[in-house]
Amino acid sequence: MNNNFIDFEQDLIERLKDHEYQKEFLNVTLEEYANDNDFKSFFRALELVIKARGTVSEFAKNSDLNRRNLYSMFKGEQKPQLETIMKVLKELGYTLKIA
Repeated sequence: MNNNFIDFEQDLIERLKDHEYQKEFLNVTLEEYANDNDFKSFFRALELVIKARGTVSEFAKNSDLNRRNLYSMFKGEQKPQLETIMKVLKELGYTLKIA
């Protein structure tokens, strides 16, 4: 039996190791969030970018955020405050702009 298959999440995480790709990916998902008000995809995108750079635990420690709260945010179980989103973006080296 041939087990040749693509793990799409792992493939995406590999592509997200490129910082320009990360920026475009986050911009697209943020724009989608603004249009459809579905915050889950944007926060899932943030999680994938964080995983492309390391682990969520490392990120939480470096950004002084609670790991459990980050996972709840990524799963869509809680909507974070703007302060949290700004902290995550800042730790990733990005800013939020109004265009």
